[in-house]
Amino acid sequence: MIARRQGRSRRLVVVLLGISTLLGLLWMGTGYSDASNGREEEALETIAGSRRVTKVSMLYGARNVLYERALQSHRRHAERWGYGMDVLQQDISVGYWNKPSYLLSLVIAELTKPGLDRVEWFMWVDADSIIINPAIPVEIFLPPFDVDSIHIVASKDHNGLNTGVFFLRVSQWTVNMLIEVLGYPAYNPDAHLGFQEDQTSMAVILNKTTGGPDGKGYRDGLVYLPRTWINTYEWKHAYEGTKGNLLVHFPGLEDERWPHMSTWLDIVETKPEEWEVPLEETWYMHESRSFWGRIREAKKAISSYEALSKITSSSSRNRERFELAARELGKVLHETPFDGELLQQRIDDWNVLGAAY
Repeated sequence: MIARRQGRSRRLVVVLLGISTLLGLLWMGTGYSDASNGREEEALETIAGSRRVTKVSMLYGARNVLYERALQSHRRHAERWGYGMDVLQQDISVGYWNKPSYLLSLVIAELTKPGLDRVEWFMWVDADSIIINPAIPVEIFLPPFDVDSIHIVASKDHNGLNTGVFFLRVSQWTVNMLIEVLGYPAYNPDAHLGFQEDQTSMAVILNKTTGGPDGKGYRDGLVYLPRTWINTYEWKHAYEGTKGNLLVHFPGLEDERWPHMSTWLDIVETKPEEWEVPLEETWYMHESRSFWGRIREAKKAISSYEALSKITSSSSRNRERFELAARELGKVLHETPFDGELLQQRIDDWNVLGAAY
């Protein structure tokens, strides 16, 4: 009788894993259209305007013409693609805390509206970022509709999370997260948050695996894009991007940023064609489709593991193998999903384990 139950359990494991894999493969052929199949224009029409997006920034205090010109590049981009644009022009908090405070107020305001009248995503852009390729719609960076557990799309550099350019979903999850970000220094007065306090606080909160709206923290709601897709840096010596990149950002340059910003602004204002490349001629469409396909498949694998772990009666050795595979997959998904080769390897490892079980 025990052997029979174990056999049924093992078959159920295989069936669930097979269904999960099949759904992942089916999704890979849907969602974003394949730009490599000769239907680039159809794909672009599908992506552009598919989400209600508003760009957000802040600019107050002493006048800075370079920041004003930089934000104008974002306004032109927003007008081209039908996005909203909100800019905080008054100090409502202290220093860097203006950013999460303003975002929280905007998200709450949207949630008071009827569903179809709401903005779906806010895209935060620092005032020292400049759009250099306005032909790129930002919807390309957002998760497909059925990957609805993602609430923040960001990037990371050598310091970790960078909040110079990132996306926030309008949701109760986001409200809870931002409240915790703002409250963190009050409840942790001895915590060293460094120079950019709000960014460090957000990184800490987003790494939580307990608490939050569902008791699981916020880590599962965050995904890191390849940073150069949305947050390409200008270094002292050169621009790290290539022709076709969406924007240029100037973090860490301090007062040295002004001549760099001036040069780029002169280019986009007088010779915009130098850096504008149609979406279908860039790597964005293919790479973003592949990226979100891997994210979807990885999330389905982890969900199937969580479900199976509650019902399977497999041997302790097999459980350990599944736990290890799920743990390794989750680590890459949460920390370095932009490493496509590594994430795909972890997905393949999981699928091989499931097929052999």
